[in-house]
Amino acid sequence: MDSGAPLTGTKEHDEPDFEARTPIGFPVIAEFAHIRRARSADSHERMFRRAYNYDQLPTGDEISNSGLIFTAYQYNVATQFTPVQRRLDELDLLNEWIVHIGSAVFAIPPGCKEGQFIGHTLFEA
Repeated sequence: MDSGAPLTGTKEHDEPDFEARTPIGFPVIAEFAHIRRARSADSHERMFRRAYNYDQLPTGDEISNSGLIFTAYQYNVATQFTPVQRRLDELDLLNEWIVHIGSAVFAIPPGCKEGQFIGHTLFEA
């Protein structure tokens, strides 16, 4: 569990085996596990996701300040991020351990070629 690997793997980026079963026939990765709910067979819902943990030491009488910053990059929020969030909203065991504080959506312009500037293509006719 300390490697970050899925329950059916050994390394952090191993592909999870959603068909794997326990010796008595139960799925190794539960139907309501976050990794299964967030995954889609629809390649149009794929996005680049990263989570960053932080934990600051407590000072004085305060409790520790710890949390998770989650980032997701996708082409279209409505067709990629929203369907995944709807599945997670239905049932996701990870929600027992997290509290959503806020969110935001940012538009990031495409890169540029030599002699252009970031966002150049947004101003072309």
